[in-house]
Amino acid sequence: MIEVTQNVRDFNEKDSFTSGLQEAIDALPKSGGIVWVPPGVYTLQRHVQLRSNVTIRGAGQSSRITRAPEVASPLVSEAQEGETSVHVENESEFAVGMEVSVFDTAQHGWYATHAFIVGIIENRLHLDKPINRSCLPERNGGVAHAFSAFVGWEERGCELESLCIDGSDTTGQSVFADFTVSAIHLVRTADARVRGCVVQGWLADGVSVQGGTGAIVSDCLAEGCLGHGFHPGTSVQHSLWTNNIGRDNGRDGLYFCMNVRHSVVSESTFHGNGRHGIGGLADGGDQYNVVANNTCVNNARHGIEASRGRDNIINSNICLNNSQEEAGRYSGIALMDVTGMTVTGNRCLDDQDTQTQAYGIEESGTSDRNLIVANHCQGNLVGSVLTVGADTKSAENLG
Repeated sequence: MIEVTQNVRDFNEKDSFTSGLQEAIDALPKSGGIVWVPPGVYTLQRHVQLRSNVTIRGAGQSSRITRAPEVASPLVSEAQEGETSVHVENESEFAVGMEVSVFDTAQHGWYATHAFIVGIIENRLHLDKPINRSCLPERNGGVAHAFSAFVGWEERGCELESLCIDGSDTTGQSVFADFTVSAIHLVRTADARVRGCVVQGWLADGVSVQGGTGAIVSDCLAEGCLGHGFHPGTSVQHSLWTNNIGRDNGRDGLYFCMNVRHSVVSESTFHGNGRHGIGGLADGGDQYNVVANNTCVNNARHGIEASRGRDNIINSNICLNNSQEEAGRYSGIALMDVTGMTVTGNRCLDDQDTQTQAYGIEESGTSDRNLIVANHCQGNLVGSVLTVGADTKSAENLG
């Protein structure tokens, strides 16, 4: 069977809000196919909606997806739940067709509203869908031209391959740096694939996979994003995150969110990130995940942070020279209020002239019944391995 292929250049007209990407996807048959993104720059005013069994394939970093500059305005009055318009202080920066996010300090994440502008009259933006939750001016309510590059929602077998998604010319700060506007945002997908993609300077996370099963994110680079580099979350299961690089992101190189199960993070490197190399493991119900053969170097806080959970494996990682934010405060591997963790064969070291990494492996809080065996933890500022649990087993560690 020959797959149908559409070339984005055939659809890249002036009136396209996605530089022809959405139109090329929509031109494929129901059975799916391939959208070819040849070398060039493709600027988005709104996200591209992925489809089941459709592959978006580029030519590497020469196939560059960019976004229009973010514009924003505070709300003048309450954006009421169920209404389809919002009153803003200044309409002049907005245009019909733009995608916007409506939010306040209480309504963000899943509770923010993402919609397209269908009309603008007297500082009132009319939207194509109702407000999800009421947003208030007194809670710093606002509207921003903030959106994902690619969104897959309950699709099967959607794929992104060999693309450069570059927000670095338009960000630095954002009024809505939220995971729901990550560069790649997959929600409850089955068997999605993200391969060989580069995300640079996005206003939120690089690659976010929320829920669903069977996702594989491989051979990708996420750098300089305002949020996390990579973000498995919201009950995603049976996912693989391998051969990736997360560097110089504002938060974690890779962040585990709630109820991540039966997933593997391996063969990757996370360095120079604004928080942890790998963070959030175990927190919020993450269980039976494997973090193996990664390198976490020169991150601001812990190399690998596991907190408030249980039953995950941390094996054969290198955690080197972390705690760059504050010498002696953060460790190579941190086990905080966790149980049933297996931590084996890791090398947690500090070889700087001026050491910063506190412990190689540090257990704290209510942590107990963890297995910490055969780790190499030399040269750290405070100590090698610290345990607090009465039933934790710590043996054959070098320090």
